Amino acid sequence: MGRAADTDARGALERLQMTASTTFAAAWDATAQENEARRGVRLVPAGDAVPDQDRMLAAIREHVERHAISAATLARALGVKSSVVAMLLADVNKIPPGPRHTLLRDAERWCAGDARERALRQARFIPTPATRLVRGLVRVVAETRVGGVIVGGPGLGKSYGLDAAAAELPGKVVILRADTDSRGGKGLLRAVASAVGLPIGETLAAKVAAQVLREAASVIAIDEAQLLTTSALEALRTVFDLSGTGLVLCATSLGRALDTQREPLLAPLVSRFGVRLDLDAELLKPGPDGRARPWIDAATVKAIIERHVSVRIEGAGMVRLVRAANFSAGRLRAAVNGARIASYLAGRRGGGAELAVSEADIAAALEMGQIEGS
Repeated sequence: MGRAADTDARGALERLQMTASTTFAAAWDATAQENEARRGVRLVPAGDAVPDQDRMLAAIREHVERHAISAATLARALGVKSSVVAMLLADVNKIPPGPRHTLLRDAERWCAGDARERALRQARFIPTPATRLVRGLVRVVAETRVGGVIVGGPGLGKSYGLDAAAAELPGKVVILRADTDSRGGKGLLRAVASAVGLPIGETLAAKVAAQVLREAASVIAIDEAQLLTTSALEALRTVFDLSGTGLVLCATSLGRALDTQREPLLAPLVSRFGVRLDLDAELLKPGPDGRARPWIDAATVKAIIERHVSVRIEGAGMVRLVRAANFSAGRLRAAVNGARIASYLAGRRGGGAELAVSEADIAAALEMGQIEGS
């Protein structure tokens, strides 16, 4: 305490000597503000001066604004306080030169790396009709902070759509996948805490999770939400109300889980859902003749399968896989699994790197899984 106080006093006295009209209290406050800024960037060394400060700051601001990156997200990435990042973006000259230059360099490097990661994710991402709809709903929830529900059969790409939305809105979407450990109220709150970096405690309160979420995200998305118990849904309502964070429940079916006749206590939560998306109704509509029609095109199915299977699949075999993706109960998952099993069957015959999966291999694989398309 003594050494730090002496340092502050010396700084204030030096300021007082330089400017006779400045009061000691004002000089002390100015010194304290400078020390706070230095502590915020962990007392980094001054380093070399950066002559192109305006260019660097413009690049940082452009990346942050384009991708709606919050000051809290950037601060966590840089290991500094949110207030320091807010100062960097609003009035960088309030930060002393040494820490300012180091912070600018670190922020520019992070933004450049983040831009590269986004480009790679975009290159790897294969959009489908389902993922487009899911991403759209999540964006609406992020902007309006309402509740949203997504339902649809397995294999349509619901989880993939949530992941794509989180990649598009870094730091804004927290995705939890309900399982045997997190399907109850306490387990769900522990999962929320873990997802946002809060130490997990046995007596974690919903208001604590809400406080952290308010700073950490715009949307909390629960995948496999059909597994949640009534106590977990009630905990979610409390977190939703206290945090002001948008909520998305994604499930194969939420009919029983959100049945207010059976569980009247759920009515307040159900009333908070402002947007709903039924993928089965949107994508699996029958044609004019009443027969099922394709929901996903062959080129997209082929691209998705080629991401999971590295061998060549002959034309007739791919036709069967496209049919499986469109008309089987497992949809895309069934087609990918069929391709994997067919590759295994083909590999048993030998043939090395030039091995091709035949239509017979695909038919056998689909039949093994009792998948339509065989």
